[in-house]
Amino acid sequence: MQKKELLFQFLLIFLILHILYSVAEGIDTLLQKAEIKPIKGNPQAPHFILEDLDGKKIDFKQFRGQVVFLNFWATWCGPCKEEMPSMEALYQKFKERNFVFLTVSVDYEEKKKVKEFINKHRYTFPVLIDSKCITLDLYGIKGIPTTILIDKKGRMIGRAIGHKDWNHPNIEMILNEMLKS
Repeated sequence: MQKKELLFQFLLIFLILHILYSVAEGIDTLLQKAEIKPIKGNPQAPHFILEDLDGKKIDFKQFRGQVVFLNFWATWCGPCKEEMPSMEALYQKFKERNFVFLTVSVDYEEKKKVKEFINKHRYTFPVLIDSKCITLDLYGIKGIPTTILIDKKGRMIGRAIGHKDWNHPNIEMILNEMLKS
């Protein structure tokens, strides 16, 4: 009888480990399907404090425990402007969930120009201003647009460089999976 119990416990442990591995592997597979590069080691997302378009200071620490979509862009960047309609669509789909959507404008010019751009195109997603490009260095960003996906534990799990269609079923699957865990 003890051999059967040991065998059962072994199988149970094996099954649990297999499921945990499959879930972790599943996210990487989904990221690769969506052409988002998994970030090895899943380092913690660096902390920053920036102002939004209304001058309110936003502390990145306040988003711990939530899935974060963090996009770096500028008004003069053609590919950035190209992906923004799909970003707005994604924001609308997920804004009511435990999901944080942040964009960081790295425009060197004043906040007024960024605000005019956002209002002109009727984008409603949150925009932070980093005219000194401090966050680019913090996150190791070499070009824009770049988007970082951050899990509920504050770990960076994926990086997308260049223009993307964010309103795609693969992206929704990734976010849904991240929101589950």
